[in-house]
Amino acid sequence: MQKPTKYLVAHRGDRAGGVENTLAGFAAATAAGARFAECDIQFSRDLVPMVVHDNNLKRLCSRPDIKVTETLADDLRKICEPHFLLSSLPELLEWLKTEPGVTLFIEIKPPIRRRLTDRSIVRRIKQLLPTELLSQLVIISQSARLLDACAGEIACSVGWVAEGTREPDSPIKYIFMPWKRADDMGRWQMQGVRVGFYTVNDAAQAISLRQAGADLVETNFFSRMVQEIG
Repeated sequence: MQKPTKYLVAHRGDRAGGVENTLAGFAAATAAGARFAECDIQFSRDLVPMVVHDNNLKRLCSRPDIKVTETLADDLRKICEPHFLLSSLPELLEWLKTEPGVTLFIEIKPPIRRRLTDRSIVRRIKQLLPTELLSQLVIISQSARLLDACAGEIACSVGWVAEGTREPDSPIKYIFMPWKRADDMGRWQMQGVRVGFYTVNDAAQAISLRQAGADLVETNFFSRMVQEIG
């Protein structure tokens, strides 16, 4: 059987390294052999892309009153500091420069689409992506329209998080979907699209999906899963 490091994706890093979407979590994943990692981007009030999944900080900082989109980047760092070190996308990309064997999936979360057009979002992201890293980067999103805008502007791969009904018009290299939708895998693979499933934290389930033909399997516990799968 193929080594798990060749198909497991460190979903928001590896929880063995600490809080999700932190540099420590991503470093823990690569130390355990990760070749794929996924992060999430929310834009602050001053339009800095921050590496965090939720717009609301209730879950991570016990601050339900704080929304990323309504708070300045520097203030967000101070609020998060007692709990974890919040990073910006440029800081994460600087780390990625030290990991040439890692592919990073960058998911742009939807709230920013209420403030900026898709083309404006893409242009802001494009300015931050070092040319030397483009081969290691994949922009992913739930929004098919945002991905279509990416495909026309950014020279890296794109992937669809299949939670909406509208499919991208532009060619995609990856698709990510809930593991319960494994029956949909063949249709996409016939089109040359690599299929990933989320979020799987059980070793037996990851093995089953791989045996069924899954290209990628996202997990919150990368190092533990590598050890359990063997």
